[in-house]
Amino acid sequence: MTQSSDARRKVRRIKNLPAMPAVVARLFKMLENPEAAQADVARLIGQDQALSAKTLRLANSPFFGYARKVSSISQALLVLGFDVVKGLVLTSGVSDLIRKSMKGLWEHSLAVAAASGVVARRLKYKDAEEMLLAGLLHDLGKVVLATEMPRETRAVIDRAAADGITFYEAERRMGDFDHGDVGAWLAEHWNLPPGLADPIEHHHQPERAENAPEAAAVVHLADLLVRALGIGFAGDSFVPPLSPAAWDLLKLSPKDWPGLLDELEPALASLGEFA
Repeated sequence: MTQSSDARRKVRRIKNLPAMPAVVARLFKMLENPEAAQADVARLIGQDQALSAKTLRLANSPFFGYARKVSSISQALLVLGFDVVKGLVLTSGVSDLIRKSMKGLWEHSLAVAAASGVVARRLKYKDAEEMLLAGLLHDLGKVVLATEMPRETRAVIDRAAADGITFYEAERRMGDFDHGDVGAWLAEHWNLPPGLADPIEHHHQPERAENAPEAAAVVHLADLLVRALGIGFAGDSFVPPLSPAAWDLLKLSPKDWPGLLDELEPALASLGEFA
């Protein structure tokens, strides 16, 4: 791969990320304001049929486990929270790009989102919804690399398969940056908060996260669970070891696994409607 300085310049010159529809751009700006009125946000979402459908579908999914049927955008905002709705806005603009960047990456990303939400709620983290969103966006760096540097990305996939290593390990052997670095540059460019930026950059090494280490550890664990279950494709078919730092950060014990897997099953079963 090219040197990291060249890659960073290329990321900043991205021209082919899809333009946000006008209503989505307005909504994203509105959601940046912590004092935005819920009624105004709901009214604006209601103007976009596709975004309204996505919002209601997600609010009624086992991702969130809400017992009652969510039938209005206002209810959905209460269930999902502004962070997740902001993520819907963001991903509505890049979901097609994720699908086209690498076969199986969208399914992998959805599954990691579901697993991140389950792990975070199981451990009673107050920012569980943001961690779910971090799981959805964790491989944005791969999207950029696959679309902007397709030949180099293909070489990494081939190297990983030939050497029996992960995509991340192959990247590190072939250059001085990886998809976490690229995702971090993009997160900076998009002004994403630390709770999203840190897992994007450090989901392979959560101990390096300075601002949101628990979120990075949650996404790290979720990524490993999804890889072990063989859902989607993230550039390789290997399951890397769990970081000891992630284990310590999450304060997990063997007795947590049965309950975690029981909760994960229905969340993953719902993925078909989003794929």
